[in-house]
Amino acid sequence: MVIECVVIGAGPAGLAASASLSGAGIQHVVLERARPGETWRTQRWDSLHLNNPGFMNSMLGEQDPGTYLTRVEVVQRLETLASTSPVLCGVAVIGLSRRDRSWLIQTSDGPYETRTIVVASGGENVPRVLALGGRLPARIVQRHAATYRHADELPDGAVLVVGSAQSGTQITQELMAAGRRVWLATCPIGRASAVYRGKDTVRWLDEAGFFEHRPEDLPDRRAIRAVPALLAPGGHDISLQMLARAGATLTGRLTGVDDETLTFDDSTAANVAYGDRSAESIRALVDAHIRRHGIDAPAATPDGAGEPIALDPPPRLRLGSTGIGSVIWCTGYTGAFHWLPDDLTDSAGAPLHQGTASPAPGIWFIGLRWLVRRTSGNFIGFPRDAEAVTNSVRTFLGAVTP
Repeated sequence: MVIECVVIGAGPAGLAASASLSGAGIQHVVLERARPGETWRTQRWDSLHLNNPGFMNSMLGEQDPGTYLTRVEVVQRLETLASTSPVLCGVAVIGLSRRDRSWLIQTSDGPYETRTIVVASGGENVPRVLALGGRLPARIVQRHAATYRHADELPDGAVLVVGSAQSGTQITQELMAAGRRVWLATCPIGRASAVYRGKDTVRWLDEAGFFEHRPEDLPDRRAIRAVPALLAPGGHDISLQMLARAGATLTGRLTGVDDETLTFDDSTAANVAYGDRSAESIRALVDAHIRRHGIDAPAATPDGAGEPIALDPPPRLRLGSTGIGSVIWCTGYTGAFHWLPDDLTDSAGAPLHQGTASPAPGIWFIGLRWLVRRTSGNFIGFPRDAEAVTNSVRTFLGAVTP
């Protein structure tokens, strides 16, 4: 039997696609390599909370607009979504080949023939680890953010956290709360005030159309590759300065490992300044929105998270003298698209696409950052992109709108 559509991946994007396809009456199955929401089950630390409030995560079900769901709650809600979708678990996709009027998907469960495919396998579930990790002494325990669970699993001693984006800052806070000394190797990451002029900044940005930006709207397309600005769960401010005042020792980017000696570049001050400029840029965007619409909002207050600190980053550290016994790599993720034909990926193995559409007829993507707009890689954007993909699938199949 030839299936009308196969969705690959039962994470949030794949489940959003399945719900949309079902609503359109399109026969389909969802192939999942493990369990629904597997990345959220196995590649997120125990205490993680979403950094976006509930109003941005409505696809996960009813919740207070200001709620910041935990990892466990996200998994539970994904399980609920999966219970109403035709998900086949434990089916790993191995390869893909063309037929005259269909596609043949090779899987661990045998072949599936389908007319259309929605690829929702995720672009952030393969941990990136610097090659420098291979030079660390064997006694140093190494974890990626994907395999770190909680502070108690680490050996006694200080911890080096490499990377200061969302994962790095949250894990740094957790480690310090557990009484660990933390060295944080920073990188240039933007940030945003939690609350500004009487309202959550995320709310202001939503009202100002910030999340509707498309790649073609950006004056500099390099912004697509930038990591999203830091937001702390629960509506709290977060910045490198705040982490330093709380006790973390900031360094520049880790550039070398020579047995017991770690070396860092001199980017610490520039990384702090990058975050400050980002925060000011977002405030300016909100100010412009308030002026443009004549909104009666409280006056602006100083950016407390950006209060200056004295910086004295070490250019090198000796593991023994600092007591560092663990390194946590918060260096991001990539996706696994090796099963796609070579002409559907670029030289780095990332999928080629124009919007949601693959270069090949009958294949679409969902769940990738900046696929259609800024929200394409987020819970708030999955249902909207899913609707667009469903419309494309329906047109391709020649189906009649119910």
